[in-house]
Amino acid sequence: MRIGVNLYPTVGGSGYLATRLGQELARRGHIIHFITYQRPFSLMWEQTTGVYVDLVDSIDYPLFKATGPPYTMALTSKIIKVATDSKLDLLHAHYAIPHAMAAYMAREISGIPYVLTLHGSDVHTLGQDPAYRPVVKHTIERADAVTAVSEFLKKKAHEELGIEREIQVIPNFIDTSTFRHLNGVRLFVESGCVGLRKADEAVELQPEEKILLHASNFREVKRVVDLVEIMRIVADHFPKARLIIAGDGPSRIEVERKIEALDLCNNVHLLGVKSNMQEIMCSADLFLLNSTLEGMPLVLLEAMSCSLPVVTTPAGGIPELVRPGKDGVVTKGFGQEEYAQAIIEMLENDEKRKNLGKAGRKRVEESFSAKQIVKMYEKVFEEVVSK
Repeated sequence: MRIGVNLYPTVGGSGYLATRLGQELARRGHIIHFITYQRPFSLMWEQTTGVYVDLVDSIDYPLFKATGPPYTMALTSKIIKVATDSKLDLLHAHYAIPHAMAAYMAREISGIPYVLTLHGSDVHTLGQDPAYRPVVKHTIERADAVTAVSEFLKKKAHEELGIEREIQVIPNFIDTSTFRHLNGVRLFVESGCVGLRKADEAVELQPEEKILLHASNFREVKRVVDLVEIMRIVADHFPKARLIIAGDGPSRIEVERKIEALDLCNNVHLLGVKSNMQEIMCSADLFLLNSTLEGMPLVLLEAMSCSLPVVTTPAGGIPELVRPGKDGVVTKGFGQEEYAQAIIEMLENDEKRKNLGKAGRKRVEESFSAKQIVKMYEKVFEEVVSK
């Protein structure tokens, strides 16, 4: 099949999944056209045969100074052009806002069918805002097929968005051959406080130090500031423990200030956005995700696939991935004391960490590998095209 994909190309769960899915489909012989405003982040370091990037035109016009260029219209026009020139069979829209709207308009104009995948905040947060809700609801209802990455999101769409149509759950996946444990990986970090950082001065983390890892886009629901506060509790029990935080986003400055305020400059380290997450994960003892709301977090799949044990919360679709006590630690609530205690207990028990790491890897191999999940998307596409 020839498949168009519209997505957010920047760092984030929906764009990452969309890019990886496109690459996996290309490896299976399909032709993939990513239709977006810049080259997807995940494609920066690799090339895949059968994958093309079609950039949406950006028009700078004085009339648009106050509101910004109408991206959805430009995206729709680009979809129509690519669909016509490349003879696309269907369009796969990832994240409803604004991609479902563009896909719907493209189908109305050119007839190309579209499959929509719901990822998270397009359902449980932004999608419910009155500014978007009527359009989101309509374009979900009218799609040729709809998938969601978790049962949690499916339930949210039905109960809170009022969606009445069928939604098929296809969970996120990971390439288990790429994300696997590597031995002997060591990490270098700078001070967690900006004022104490020196050029060309980085500390090599030692094997006896307890390394905790978090990676996210620093949005409010990720509670990165809370995680720094939790680290203060952990550091009182394990003075040499270090929290490594990868990623960037809105709360970055607040996180830096909290590190300084709690005197954690030698315990918390900010890496920024990194492309070598496998190596970073393989240098850690625990992965931490302290969110209040999640669809089906890819970062947990990556950690578990690397045999890195996880400590997380019962947010959204997480319990569908991490079965409490079997594949990792899932707290009962969202309190800092409970979460800190869960970390401390894991750091005190090397055997438990090792066993949960193995169990997490097995869980991903059995239920969330690319080999299993990609064919589920193929089946949906084939059914749409054959209508």
